[in-house]
Amino acid sequence: MARKLSEYRIASDLAEALKKRIVGACIRDLQGMREHLLSGEDSGLANVWDEICVQEQKERSFDWEAYEETMSTFIECRVSELQPYELDALWLLTPQGDDWDCEPDDTRESYPVVQQDVEDYLAAEMLTAANNWSNARISKYLERGYECD
Repeated sequence: MARKLSEYRIASDLAEALKKRIVGACIRDLQGMREHLLSGEDSGLANVWDEICVQEQKERSFDWEAYEETMSTFIECRVSELQPYELDALWLLTPQGDDWDCEPDDTRESYPVVQQDVEDYLAAEMLTAANNWSNARISKYLERGYECD
């Protein structure tokens, strides 16, 4: 079957690849954070990503804001390094980008891209990943029924 050139498909494929790259890199950063875990040394969790996954899958702790700030910092750092066309492509994946794309061409704003929209979208994608992530440590922690502090 012959491939057909599509501007929408190109932008969408680029954005999906960028999303996966950025979310994956932020997860690796969080997995590298192995000291000063808020869950305690006896929790069995090995890194901050494990802690985020447990809290997203079970119940958020009083310390949740610290995790959110850490995730936001990693996301913001990576988004700030994007080329303008990469930011534009990612923005089209956001709810705001979807709404803009559905507006009639003659009424929509010429350049509505907002970096914060992209950062919020990627944060939501990270939480979706955390909700679906599992490993032996997370499973064991959840099976033991620890309460989040």
